[in-house]
Amino acid sequence: MFQFLRSNASIPLIIMLVIWGLATFLFVQADIEPFYWELKNQLIGQKLNEGFRMYQDIRDNSGPFSAGFFQLLDALSIPISMNAYWASGLIIFQAFIFQRTIQRFELMPPMGYLPFFIYAVFFHFSLEFIVPSAALLGLSFLMLAWQEIVKQQSTLNVDDRVFLIGLFIGAAGLCYPSYFLFIFWGVLSLVFYSGINIRQMLLVLVGFLIINIITGLVYTYHGNFPYLIQVFQNSAIQFHAPAWEQVKEMAWAYIPALGFAIYGFWKVVENPKIKSTGQKAQQTNLIWIFTGILAIFTLPATASNNVLFFLPALAYFSLNSFFLLKKYWVRELMLWLLIGLTYFSLQWDWKLQENKRIKPSEISLRNEKLMVLGPQIEAYRYNQMAGPFVNWELSKTLFDELDQFKTIVLLDQYMTQDPPNYIYDPTGKFKRAQNYLPYLQSRYQETTKHLYKRVN
Repeated sequence: MFQFLRSNASIPLIIMLVIWGLATFLFVQADIEPFYWELKNQLIGQKLNEGFRMYQDIRDNSGPFSAGFFQLLDALSIPISMNAYWASGLIIFQAFIFQRTIQRFELMPPMGYLPFFIYAVFFHFSLEFIVPSAALLGLSFLMLAWQEIVKQQSTLNVDDRVFLIGLFIGAAGLCYPSYFLFIFWGVLSLVFYSGINIRQMLLVLVGFLIINIITGLVYTYHGNFPYLIQVFQNSAIQFHAPAWEQVKEMAWAYIPALGFAIYGFWKVVENPKIKSTGQKAQQTNLIWIFTGILAIFTLPATASNNVLFFLPALAYFSLNSFFLLKKYWVRELMLWLLIGLTYFSLQWDWKLQENKRIKPSEISLRNEKLMVLGPQIEAYRYNQMAGPFVNWELSKTLFDELDQFKTIVLLDQYMTQDPPNYIYDPTGKFKRAQNYLPYLQSRYQETTKHLYKRVN
């Protein structure tokens, strides 16, 4: 297999894409229940296409660009069951960038389509990776930035295309706010390992700022920029240390990739005789790892798919083993071990991720306009969502601040702007809200436990 993947002919690539396509088709046909955050993303797209505004009318911390992506999927009437195709498309795009950059700038000896294969396999260690998410979408822009950085490091004459590096990192942050931290990775990689000057460094920062300023102006025009800032301050731009149990839950999907990467990095340390461009790329990816560790403390939610930004750097370090090891049979064994670990990782993932998938709703409503005051968004699966509470972790603080006048005004706006026919309240927040908005007491009556029906 090693010789097959090292071939420069197009046959290995075609065969890989065909197998990938068939596997994705079979996965989609299995009709597996989606993850909760998949449904949440679909609901965001639906609400945006109904004319509601992100952050003001929809309380979630998804980046503006990723929200627009979910809106596009809904506008095209693409069902949630097709998500695996979109995710595969994004991963293939990133794998091509990874492959092309290594080949074009000769970061390693000729390796055929092995870089593409390693990158693709790493994104199949968990079923959470093959779902379109804000982190996966933003990673495409980070890979484009990485390609430009390597290009500038490969020449003594840095050109004004460095503007694109800031632009791509800014776009990545607008998909997934934790990626804003990668501007430090971009700046340090250029300062340490290229001949960039002060004017060109300013171009990087201008590119980073200009896309954020334009986005801010658009949201200001629509009147919801203050809500964007408020949401990001309360969730996306906050440093917090994840609990040890959460770290272990996230880390299991990365153990195979981490093992291969550590071994590959150790081989580089043992054999430092690699080309100058390759050394710069190694060190650039090491800065990527350190930046990723810092980004862990800004995650909007602790889940495996939210830290997939480690995978490109781990894939790069893993490749070192395949050209530094001298014995052919060892390299062949490593490839088969990688495939075997992917299979067992997916089997283990299937068991662990069962609780993260949508379960049958506790209420039997169908085709009703429903508001859920709690994390049970599975109730929206066969109903129309009313109100802004798509992300309960972000929304529940609103009901803890009912003693503030601005909170009452905002809650009244939500209840009148998009009034539901039913309110499902498993958390018991609605009864307290009725005390502050008395008209809700006569408008909604409890029909069964936790379920309120509009009567006038």
